[in-house]
Amino acid sequence: MTLHLEPLTPDDLDRRLPSMIRAFAEALAGNHGFTPDEAVRESERQTRELLPGGVATDGQLLCKGVVDGAEVGFIWISLPGTTFRTMAWISEIEVAEEHRSRGYGTAMLRAGEATLTARGVRRVGLHVFGHNTGARRLYRRLGYRMLTQVRARAAAPGTGPVTLVPMTPEEHGRRLGELLATDPMVLVREQPERARSRAEEIGADGLRTAIAEGRPVGWCWITKPSLARPGVGTLLYLAVDEPYRRRGLGRAILAAAEDEVARHGVPQIGLLVSASSHGAERFADRLGLPVISEQLVKDL
Repeated sequence: MTLHLEPLTPDDLDRRLPSMIRAFAEALAGNHGFTPDEAVRESERQTRELLPGGVATDGQLLCKGVVDGAEVGFIWISLPGTTFRTMAWISEIEVAEEHRSRGYGTAMLRAGEATLTARGVRRVGLHVFGHNTGARRLYRRLGYRMLTQVRARAAAPGTGPVTLVPMTPEEHGRRLGELLATDPMVLVREQPERARSRAEEIGADGLRTAIAEGRPVGWCWITKPSLARPGVGTLLYLAVDEPYRRRGLGRAILAAAEDEVARHGVPQIGLLVSASSHGAERFADRLGLPVISEQLVKDL
């Protein structure tokens, strides 16, 4: 089997757009809390915003995978400077249903990576929804590693040993300084120097001090539902202070955040897991929080 990539023609893209928009809308509705109608509108908006010039859009490579003259799939690569400043991004990859389980997905990824390497690109990333477990396994076999995940479950009110209170300005400055020094990837996927400005964009409204038995034991940062995830209140960061670790307080802080989200009528509580957050993925696994969204990267 020899697969090669050929540029999409305008007619090819016109033929593909409806199914691209429909598939992305279904994933948005199933994972990020959009209604079906909202999901279609958001899918159309994002797709057309990224491709204002169609196949001729600067910085976008849209190709079909071809084997023995037959089209077997499609790959869309956004070059550095478009989705991300310093790395390429695989915006979409799909193998036609009748051609699946034949290695064509792997072949298209490798051909895309070879194209990027020839252009001098040294890093590539991609996004995959959590329910697509087969694709997630494939990407890891091909050398992609987790950059960030969003875990989520239905939010239910409840009480526990931890109370969350608004953070004072003094504590805000101290906690934010610690976060910027130890884990800027929580705030930005690249360009760590932008982490402080990103924190200012998000705002400090969701910063909470965790209180247990009358004393501060840690903190968390809860972000409101966003345009990207309208049905999810996301725990951007959670930390237990060193003297109070290994007592189940991380679980208790998450439960308190879930209670706050539920009381505001938000249907899901999310947890951002960053590759740079020590132990965050294991913590989410222990709680049984399913992955709804994942970003992966690979150095070429």
